[in-house]
Amino acid sequence: MKKLLICIYTNKDKNEFAIGLKEDENFRAMTKVGELYTKFVDTFEQIIDENEIDWKHELKRWIATAKKNETIFVEVDLSGYNNEIADLSSPKA
Repeated sequence: MKKLLICIYTNKDKNEFAIGLKEDENFRAMTKVGELYTKFVDTFEQIIDENEIDWKHELKRWIATAKKNETIFVEVDLSGYNNEIADLSSPKA
């Protein structure tokens, strides 16, 4: 287990989200596959085992927290985000 920097990104319309580690080249999970996630929204450190983390759950948890604390995320429209989150952390066969 180690402390990792987790980053949250959004698309140009600020209504879809993606999550990954700072050093990642690709996102670990996103609300909509095929979107361009170009805007950095948030970052936080967490002590985790990166092979054990449920990235879909972590992204949903961040969105739920952001919805409750709208004053922190005033630039981001969380009202119409897609509830489906694609898990990109496990390789596809």
